[in-house]
Amino acid sequence: MTLKSLNFSLLVITIESEDLSILADELNKKRIMAPDFFQHAPVVVNVENQALNLDFSQIQKVVLEHNFILAGVSGDLSEAQKNNLQSQQIAILRSSKRQVKKATAVKDTPVETESPEVKTESATFIANEAKTKIYKGRVRSGQQIYAKECDLVINGDVSAGAEVIADGNIHIYGALRGRALAGAMGDQSASVFCQLLAPELVSIAGVYKLSDALPGDYIGKSSIVSLENEQLVLDNLN
Repeated sequence: MTLKSLNFSLLVITIESEDLSILADELNKKRIMAPDFFQHAPVVVNVENQALNLDFSQIQKVVLEHNFILAGVSGDLSEAQKNNLQSQQIAILRSSKRQVKKATAVKDTPVETESPEVKTESATFIANEAKTKIYKGRVRSGQQIYAKECDLVINGDVSAGAEVIADGNIHIYGALRGRALAGAMGDQSASVFCQLLAPELVSIAGVYKLSDALPGDYIGKSSIVSLENEQLVLDNLN
């Protein structure tokens, strides 16, 4: 048996209230966006408020009811919250974001040497950014193309009933008539670029709009869809 440390992309949803109907709504939005993609997908619940009196067994039930799997709970947890999780046998996860922030602080400090951990984090981040998945041809109805931890380039049309998903940006050198979900794991800097915008649904980092909610001025034109202040913003590609 060999033990390895691997990195995985997980959907993270932050809980800011004891009202679990809000969690249910967020999970339902994800499920509606891409039912096949999020079917039985692992999700991490993030808690940043130590004062919240949360029923983690009920949280797990809500997650399962929406066809997700609770991978664990992260955040700035109180001792009571940690004890509650342990009693429910739910994993407590450490956020990699905190590690990255610490590494950055070390790099900014004028010291003579850097730790191996800082170098490893930087190299992994650059390598992930550089990767691109390229699909040549039309994406037909019923097909789903997913680019994990990278950008997706479609050299052709995306038909109605098709889904293209990427953890990074999506570039479509053709018409977008199906669904496009960029920043699928929460990257709010991601964008969708296409030569003809006529989608069933377009989404950036979980914020989505259906075709009838998009501004008519951009339909049928070369467009960019991005996210600003948690709102989808459209612009001309040319």
